[in-house]
Amino acid sequence: MSDHSSLLVEKLWRLKRRIDKGQCPGVDFVHLNVLLREPAYRADVLRRVDANGTPELQALAREIMANDDGQPLMAKSPDQKLESSTAHPTHRRTWFGRNALVLVPVLGVVVATVAGFTAFENRAVRIHSDITTDTVWETGTRYVLEDKIFVENAQLTIKPGVIIQGEAGSAFIVTSSSKLFARGSRNQPVLFTSAKPEGERARGDWGGVVLLGKAPVNEPDSAIEGLPDTDLRGRFGGQNPDHSCGVVQYTRIEFAGFEVYKNNELNGLTLGGCGSNTIVQNVQVHRALDDGIEMFGGTVDLKNILVTGAADDSIDWDWGWNGRVQFAVIQQHRDVGDNAFEGDNNGANHTALPRSEPTFYNVSLYGSGRSAREHRAILLREGSGGHFHNMIIDSFAIEALDTRDEVTALVGMNALTFSHNLLSNNGRLGNLTAAGETEDDDFDFNEEEWIRTPALFNTVQLESGLQTSASNESSLHFRPLGMLRTMEAKRPPKSEFYDESAEYQGAINPRATSSWLDGWTAFPAA
Repeated sequence: MSDHSSLLVEKLWRLKRRIDKGQCPGVDFVHLNVLLREPAYRADVLRRVDANGTPELQALAREIMANDDGQPLMAKSPDQKLESSTAHPTHRRTWFGRNALVLVPVLGVVVATVAGFTAFENRAVRIHSDITTDTVWETGTRYVLEDKIFVENAQLTIKPGVIIQGEAGSAFIVTSSSKLFARGSRNQPVLFTSAKPEGERARGDWGGVVLLGKAPVNEPDSAIEGLPDTDLRGRFGGQNPDHSCGVVQYTRIEFAGFEVYKNNELNGLTLGGCGSNTIVQNVQVHRALDDGIEMFGGTVDLKNILVTGAADDSIDWDWGWNGRVQFAVIQQHRDVGDNAFEGDNNGANHTALPRSEPTFYNVSLYGSGRSAREHRAILLREGSGGHFHNMIIDSFAIEALDTRDEVTALVGMNALTFSHNLLSNNGRLGNLTAAGETEDDDFDFNEEEWIRTPALFNTVQLESGLQTSASNESSLHFRPLGMLRTMEAKRPPKSEFYDESAEYQGAINPRATSSWLDGWTAFPAA
């Protein structure tokens, strides 16, 4: 690395540290590796710091911009480059005239036809063609998806406050040759929702959001569920664990998950083969017809995640996902849903590598108790490991944990750990696992005995560990009942990703008067 580049890296590090200390309102988190590797991400961060930072931070940002040549500052794998190859002839629909603009006055109303969409003066823009050139969706505009819209060989930037509405049969799919930068703010989140009027919306009104990348996956010829096998744009996976699918930040996804064909639905948010330089932070998925969020392989991390009212699993993973999660809240609704977490490795080969082995810290799971639809907190099977720490698992009527298949071996090789968790008001009469399983599906592994091992520092209690407002489906609050000093928690690992100060159980700091859920989340019934 040249002296010039080294100096630029040092200045970017100083910029990140000052942002971490709150010197730039509206910029809550900067991922250093992505800041160095991704010029587009870096340029956007610098622009926002220049607009909102303290005078000292603004001066530093301008100094960096004056010396930044717009190149990656770390080694970048060749497959991270955005290809410009020609799309499949049966799928590519080019944007009219490469962003040509035609203005047509009709009865005093200006109608703009802009490369694949139609805009009216009420700021509604109808999207009916795939996005194949770098594009920006602007604040103050509403975009309506008419069909399955693919982003191919391009970068789409979605500004704060943008609303994207999906019509029946539509979905939003960012292919592995592209990137999405959906970066909302606390006061202006990006919103993906149903195109139906408020009060008439329901689960499955439209498809959902799909991001595909080039990180390792343990399934050959992997393609995303919810799309036909013949559509090659649904393929994902590769050999780059650092690959970036982009940024999804301060974003809500509502009423998604339509059934593409029998027993095959899209999820609220699907991440297929997304790598560790992808940023998914402050994201809510609300009332999805299938899973809330599902990862198919990859190494993508999740932070400040809220899933409310998913009709299947809230968070699901398969095919070798190895990401990290900190600060996640799951609320299972009374009338729908299955598991809060469902983890698989590979159904055809339980020992396939890379093995699914995600790590969770500071998670709150709420299961709605003895309701019309009873739930399970965590199901692990088909060779999936995982690491679960500082969690509150509350009010799951079926059971807190069900493991299947080769569990003893996973525990023995330290691929499955479960410690410093609070399990409260679960099962029946204090049982953490379902009594009288119909078959031995885990080779006589005793989950309850394992959970209660003293060396794991798990706490089991009959009464709830969350405030009663955790059950409120229209205005939830997930503050724990317990005091910080009584919690058996462990310090999160030291890394850029984790907040190491979160030495408490659950996703919400019991001492704080406000939380990361405030200001940008919403809970519409329809």
